Amino acid sequence: VIRQEYPEAKIVVGGTSALRYSKDWLFGILKSDEIMPLVDVVCWHPFYGESPAYDDTREFWYEYPSIVQAIKDTASAHGFKGEYYADEAGWGSYQFPPPPDQPVHTDIQAAKYYARAIVMHRGMDIIIKVGDPRPQRVLVFNTVRNLCTVMAGVTTDSVDIQIQSDAADLRSYSFSLPDGDKMIALWTDGVAVDSDPGVAATLTLPWPSAQSVKGIDVLHGYEQQLISSVEDGNLVIRGFLVKDYPIFISSASTVSTISEPD
Repeated sequence: VIRQEYPEAKIVVGGTSALRYSKDWLFGILKSDEIMPLVDVVCWHPFYGESPAYDDTREFWYEYPSIVQAIKDTASAHGFKGEYYADEAGWGSYQFPPPPDQPVHTDIQAAKYYARAIVMHRGMDIIIKVGDPRPQRVLVFNTVRNLCTVMAGVTTDSVDIQIQSDAADLRSYSFSLPDGDKMIALWTDGVAVDSDPGVAATLTLPWPSAQSVKGIDVLHGYEQQLISSVEDGNLVIRGFLVKDYPIFISSASTVSTISEPD
């Protein structure tokens, strides 16, 4: 009936409250062979302030990527062929407090968790919508805006990146840009802090033909050329500082316009 009346409509299932509490209910829907072939979108609410900073949310934070993969595997196994949509990811701060039952962070920590969540979901080929990136939250707003600019039109990719570093909890995702250039995002996935000095790393990338390579900092709003060399057919970047928020490394001629915080 829905498709007869509104052929352009998309049928969405899920839309559950915080996934931390509702995943069992969601998986009950995903396991239906009758429902899943009929719908276009699987939706859930991913984060309401969860982070590794809090004892009661740390386990969920680190399990989240595997939970999402299980959502995709379960849905596809029962006939689903549509899109995945993580709706309303948000982190409140002391300046802009969340509801009293949600964790709270500083503004800069919140901006870092927004950035991690956006990149992580796009890296898993999932649409994401963020909650409360109002312009008054200058650092959060600019970070989200910069990410929208840098990631416009990207598709997920698989890049065999080798990382030599003492950094813990490293996380990275790879992307292709509309012009064919390549881009990776890299960060440490521990507790976000206001001032992270970073941990040095040597990165080896299969980009020997790249004319140049640059780093893009979406939190502070700048980009710069990186010193690199070609060794044994790979592009090598030494002394790259991995921070507790995503920093992008892009090959060749990628052009972006990002905004510095006011």
